[in-house]
Amino acid sequence: MVRSAFISVNSICSTVLFFGDLPPVPIQPRISCPTRVEPLANLLVRDLPSYANRAALKNRKRSDVAEMSQVIIASQPTIEPLPLPGNPQKPDPNLHQLFITTLERQTSQKKSSELQQYHWLFLVKTRQGWKLSQSFTRISTDPLNQKVTAPRESSQGPIAQAIKVWLRDCNAGAIRSAS
Repeated sequence: MVRSAFISVNSICSTVLFFGDLPPVPIQPRISCPTRVEPLANLLVRDLPSYANRAALKNRKRSDVAEMSQVIIASQPTIEPLPLPGNPQKPDPNLHQLFITTLERQTSQKKSSELQQYHWLFLVKTRQGWKLSQSFTRISTDPLNQKVTAPRESSQGPIAQAIKVWLRDCNAGAIRSAS
């Protein structure tokens, strides 16, 4: 006797197929959020452009329809920390510095341009999972001449918002595995 199959969604929105009395089989395997910063950073930069573009669309105002910004790619992360002023001899083992570069394309009705953004991220490992503690960003509008702005605090900016959403999803086990 063949029982009908149906699709259901579990508590964190991962689609699962059920066949009669057989156990559920996830369509896409979930992974737990990495506990080490290196694999976490690699998964983050893989997904960052799509998360950043969704965050930008969500926050875009109707008056900004003529102008659009899109993250094209994120660089491989650098995890080697910089020394911090006033940093104690034994830094907090749960605080991690992460450096990434994003390439963005900004388009308007009249022109299109590309810019690089350099992000200095401070990630904290807590009992609840990973959190973005603080971020700073420098912008280069002319990569060939290496003109770069001074660092600015960017913890509420679009890239930081995208990282916070990604970390929330990672902590919930809702990101796809590396393939």
